[in-house]
Amino acid sequence: MKYAMLVGAALVAAPPSPPPQDQGPVGNLIAAVRGVSPLTCELAVQAVENQWGWGGYGRMFRASRDPAVRAVMTAVQERRLGAEAVPALRAALSDSDACVRRVAAPLLGRIDHASAKSALRQLLRDERPEVREGAAYGLGFSEDPAVIPALLAGIQDAEPRVRVASAWALGEIEDARAIGALVRLLREDRDTDVRAAAAWALGEIEG
Repeated sequence: MKYAMLVGAALVAAPPSPPPQDQGPVGNLIAAVRGVSPLTCELAVQAVENQWGWGGYGRMFRASRDPAVRAVMTAVQERRLGAEAVPALRAALSDSDACVRRVAAPLLGRIDHASAKSALRQLLRDERPEVREGAAYGLGFSEDPAVIPALLAGIQDAEPRVRVASAWALGEIEDARAIGALVRLLREDRDTDVRAAAAWALGEIEG
């Protein structure tokens, strides 16, 4: 409760920034989260990841004097993102701003269109580990069993952060076909975070 009060106070007290130009739902969201404080970024990510559920934080966002903060809520609450949003979100997943990438991944994953999943599969082979990580998270948010082969490749990635994201995504999808690969990951991977992600994923699938 004390933490929520501190969050609310920080949002309400935030100094206003220049009103953002209307760039459409995706453009507004990307512009709103670019360069924001860690607190604002975390709240935006939580809002997207929790399937648009704001709870008490939604009231805090609405109370903010900062137009950029309010733009986050407005853009995230747009629930009609479709294939037309894929190019912008795909580009956002390669953005230099970490918060833009964190918000773009679940949004892209939740678009129920073949082009979104195709984009994520391609980005899972990107040369930049942060992009591959975001793509893996996006595939997990899709909860589509058809992406399992791509994620099974992801848990063999050279970068631990990508293996963690891929294992998490397999746990989100909860398909028994991933059990064998996750068991091997749990037993053989040298990275403690990867092993923890594999254990969590196995618990989700077998639980």
